[in-house]
Amino acid sequence: MHLIYPQFVLLITISVLSGCGQGSTPDPYGQGATPADFSQLKLSQTVNDPRVKNELDRLEAENSLPSQIADAYLSQTDETSEQPIFNFLRGTDAKSVEDALTNSAHWWNPKSPGRDLLVSTQGQDFLAAWDAQRKAGRGVLLQPRARFPVDLESGILADPSWTSTIHCLARAELLEAANQASQNNMSEAVTAAAYALAYADQLNQVPTLPARNSAAAIREETLITLRALLRHPQFSAGQLRTLETVLNQTMQRWPNDTELWKADRASGLHFLEMIRAGHLASLLTREEYEAMMASGEYAKLSSAIARNLTTDQAFYLDAMKDIVAAADKPYYQRADGLAAITDALNIAQTTDNYPTVSGDFLLSGMHAQQASLSKDKSRMMIWLTAIQVANGHTPKEMPIIDFSGKPVEIRDEPSQIVASFAGIPGEIPNLVIPKFEAN
Repeated sequence: MHLIYPQFVLLITISVLSGCGQGSTPDPYGQGATPADFSQLKLSQTVNDPRVKNELDRLEAENSLPSQIADAYLSQTDETSEQPIFNFLRGTDAKSVEDALTNSAHWWNPKSPGRDLLVSTQGQDFLAAWDAQRKAGRGVLLQPRARFPVDLESGILADPSWTSTIHCLARAELLEAANQASQNNMSEAVTAAAYALAYADQLNQVPTLPARNSAAAIREETLITLRALLRHPQFSAGQLRTLETVLNQTMQRWPNDTELWKADRASGLHFLEMIRAGHLASLLTREEYEAMMASGEYAKLSSAIARNLTTDQAFYLDAMKDIVAAADKPYYQRADGLAAITDALNIAQTTDNYPTVSGDFLLSGMHAQQASLSKDKSRMMIWLTAIQVANGHTPKEMPIIDFSGKPVEIRDEPSQIVASFAGIPGEIPNLVIPKFEAN
């Protein structure tokens, strides 16, 4: 789903959507409404259908409505970090950041992990452009309870571009790691890679999908960089012990997914509320809106949503109740439940009761998203276990992989440790870690 940002525009008010299924309910928000205003759920709270009303009452009692989720994030973070972080991030142009990310992505091609990272002229230019901010970011952004500019009350209309800035800073750290390795400064190289992982650890604490997805991307790029460092002739036992400490800290800080999916549900309720208020158009990009208007698809979409919005919201709340309840379980134990939701949507698509908002927007890609996050966690667990074995710290029992439910596969050879990623999506080559005489 793609959204208009940064300029929030209530493009059009479609009366057929306002108070869908409830008669003609006036818009209680008015012309001056901001995205955050819709977190109040004024229209959803008037729905008399017990499937919706009872669940909203339950969520309120659990402090899980949008405004309550936003308050919970503030209570778990340090307000003294808010202004310094805002000042640090606000000077970065969002378009320039996205261009920098796009133009540098090929340096961490996941299809060729283990290659020697070359600090090309482009890489040197990127590092030079971000170096001052990289050094400053270590002190500003890596505070234990950092409060990032997360506008949870605005749901999916919140600006996620700040996560791209952190991603660029992490890439600058990885280029610094390659730069230090080219000078045989391996401790400094590992330190820079550790800072990149620290940014990912921070993003992991933010209960939004843009933050978690950026964190996963940073970790993937860091692991590609670490494969190259492991092959460096000056890499030593001391650096391998440091890596074990760093990766162990990452896994110890890994959050339970419950808060993430509670926040995602709050965002979905915000989305539904905006549709009830007649602002479907503002949830599309301008290009999507104009194309749909020209083709007549917008009217069809509006009509399909209007016919069934209350049942649609009930389906969404029921599905998310199951998703949140299972969020503390490993992915391999959630997968059947996620598949069942997809099956229910596929069956409903052949009927007049298809929940369009749930199926085409809010739950679209849900299973794939959870699988992706599990792949990220599983990859990190395999790395940590392999390094522990290489350092002589073999676990009593091999940990269970979150994605597959199978134990980590490690092969202990005379001069190296080889870890397999079998059962994890994607063609991930075996991880080879050298053994050292003194560990």
